[in-house]
Amino acid sequence: MHISDGILEPKWILFWFVISAIFIALGLRIINKRIAADPAYLPRISLIGAVVFVISVWHIPVPVTGSSSHPVGTPLASIIIGPFATVVISAISLFFQAFVAHGGLTTIGANTFSMGIVGAFGGYLVYRMLKNISPLWFSAGMAGFAGSILTYLTTALELALSLNPGNVMHYWKLYSLGFIPTQLPLAFAEFAFTGYVIKYISETKSELIDAQGYGISRFTKTALALMVLIASVIFVGAYFGYINGGGNAGVDGTVETLAAPAAVSNGIGVKLMARLGEPVGFAFVGITGGLVTGYFWSGARRKS
Repeated sequence: MHISDGILEPKWILFWFVISAIFIALGLRIINKRIAADPAYLPRISLIGAVVFVISVWHIPVPVTGSSSHPVGTPLASIIIGPFATVVISAISLFFQAFVAHGGLTTIGANTFSMGIVGAFGGYLVYRMLKNISPLWFSAGMAGFAGSILTYLTTALELALSLNPGNVMHYWKLYSLGFIPTQLPLAFAEFAFTGYVIKYISETKSELIDAQGYGISRFTKTALALMVLIASVIFVGAYFGYINGGGNAGVDGTVETLAAPAAVSNGIGVKLMARLGEPVGFAFVGITGGLVTGYFWSGARRKS
């Protein structure tokens, strides 16, 4: 889902930007209406946005394939805050991730489409289809599983459309075969995580799901605890794979290299990571994101 700068053709960069911009505009309109009705909706979006950022930015090693990949988090977000709002926080997350060498600035449109639109709406549709005929945890889990797989199938399609216009279907299958074996174990993990989180929230704060009345205090505590848990599990998983000095290459970059061997990814994130290193780079993005969120949150509170 993290297509880098320098991979897609300019016409496809513009195409995915336009499609994503339409969804973002609709999402912002819906967000503004819900904030006007309930100012507590803004900090909730901020918290879920932070969760999506953390979930989708870390490489998790998959020993079976010798590579690593990302969960997506957008199916979970779409169930809690709605799919259109999820598109907006996905675009924001991908913007900041571009500065830590995950994706690029020119490909935010394409990456938002795969992760924020297809991943969110695909997962949400599965959730809505199953929630009345299966346990809540199962319908939410299947949303997480489907959204994770659909995100990478869409990324494969975006690469095929741009790089292989003469034989799109063949290369879509080829790139999908590059992504899915690594992504499949993480999709099962996302099934379990999404199902658990939604079940937990439904038992402690059921009105957060598909309802208009919102409380913030208990959810804030729950979200913060989940963020710490997510970060801890991902941190351990990511670095355990390197304990013997091995390097589980990211499946995004591996497929991109095979798909476009002549392309050079030299976006701003790559340059910053070369200068700052990952810890400082992530700190920079986190502080900037916190300041931006705090500014808009304070502005919303003053208006309310």
